[in-house]
Amino acid sequence: MKNIVILATGGTIAGAGEQGKDIGYKSGSIKAQTLIDAIPELKNVANICVEQFCNINSDDITSEIWIVLAKRIQELLLRKDVDGIVVMHGTDTMEETAFFLSLVLNAAETAAKPVILTGSMRPATAAEPDGPANLLFAVKSAADLSEKNDATIYVAFAGKLMNARSVQKIHANDLDAFAELSCPPHELSCPPEPALSEVEGSGHLPLVKSFDISNLRELPRVSVLYFNADADAELVRFAAERSVGLVIAGAGAGEFSREWADAIADAVAEKNIPVVISTRINRGRIVPEQLLVPGTIAAYDLPPAKAAVLLRLALTVTNDPVKIQEMFEISST
Repeated sequence: MKNIVILATGGTIAGAGEQGKDIGYKSGSIKAQTLIDAIPELKNVANICVEQFCNINSDDITSEIWIVLAKRIQELLLRKDVDGIVVMHGTDTMEETAFFLSLVLNAAETAAKPVILTGSMRPATAAEPDGPANLLFAVKSAADLSEKNDATIYVAFAGKLMNARSVQKIHANDLDAFAELSCPPHELSCPPEPALSEVEGSGHLPLVKSFDISNLRELPRVSVLYFNADADAELVRFAAERSVGLVIAGAGAGEFSREWADAIADAVAEKNIPVVISTRINRGRIVPEQLLVPGTIAAYDLPPAKAAVLLRLALTVTNDPVKIQEMFEISST
């Protein structure tokens, strides 16, 4: 049997509240070992080692936690007695953590072992919690993928295995809360993409070299600004004073008002702040040819939250918008 390490970070899967209720609970209340002990089937799937990394609501995740988590995962994957990692995580920011890990874990240094994130939409104290099934599926997937030397970062949820680069939370309440953005609009459930080792140069998988975080404690601050009708452009100027990079969640194909365009142009020209243009729409691509403000950066397929993750890492290497644009181009799904 494979040896799988479960790293628990909290979230709804470890949430507790009034017995039998789906709402009104506190995330990150139950210890990981208690959750594991409640799923006897796990012992028939893999040899499990549980580590309580932290126990928080995923809305409280920080870049400091990301970095320490990635370093711990890297340490574990280098061990010969570890075949894969499952991370229990809150669903609200799971896609961001998964994407971050996909950008910083170096497959060449981890012996091509899988890392899978999972969680739940209902707390452990609900009448019918979904956490046990999701965790069991994640562990089974990790054990299976370790046989294939698959180093891809995945999210396992509601019976689907989804690539960290394209997965997004698409529903605030449903148990089937995640889908891959690379799916056609009419098809919200996609089969997992092949691993990088199986398809050389697959556009869906990471082509950018892993970012080195070995000497980092935190990431540069980047603000995400959501444009809506009659939005105050002073928000852009305020954020530019407090951030080293901006991501704009534009309307449609990354568009915004003239007032916002002027404020964004000022941030680029006067403050030399990299500004990435994404869209608040769940599907579609923003390409350089569409950009309204010269000197800004197209997010391609990345939604605003993931664009912020990539920009924060890019800023640890360069402030050059041309070089950052290249990173977004090759990191798009």
